Amino acid sequence: MTARSERPSSASGRLVRSLALCGLLASGAAWAQAPACTQLTEEQGLVALPGCEVDGHQLKLSADALKGLQYDAQGLAVVHADGGFHYVARRGRSLPVLAWDNGADTPQEGLLRGRVGDRVGYFDLQFRQVIPALFDFAWPFEDGVAEVCNGCRRGTPDGDGHTPMEGGEWFRIDRMGRWVK
Repeated sequence: MTARSERPSSASGRLVRSLALCGLLASGAAWAQAPACTQLTEEQGLVALPGCEVDGHQLKLSADALKGLQYDAQGLAVVHADGGFHYVARRGRSLPVLAWDNGADTPQEGLLRGRVGDRVGYFDLQFRQVIPALFDFAWPFEDGVAEVCNGCRRGTPDGDGHTPMEGGEWFRIDRMGRWVK
């Protein structure tokens, strides 16, 4: 005969529900206090970036926040916000870019892979769109050619956390966005 566990007393049930509610409130408060933006630094990794907020998937940075960023040789800083990485120029323009090896995609042949909604396109280092965001995924340019796809989707991450792109139609484009063989 299988023993049935007794239903907990109402006092015990109230205690469990109270503890669960406290846990939810505490985690919600911690989430609400998380910074809207973090900056990527060489010394400390991601650190809070006061004076930065996200408005409609666009970064809004105060003058003090812009002054405090660490810019590279091209005059770009990396900010993590809205679930992804963004390059920020000294004057405050920003571009959401693809993540690569736990950081922002690096320029290849003078171009960045940027996001426009759910699509990927190519931008120069002043964030001017060079090739429209028409692709579901795009590899960086190499020797003037990039491999891109439409209809592909994220696969299962491997043991190192790298996520393959699977399926879809793959083709190659030149720096003008034309199909090449």
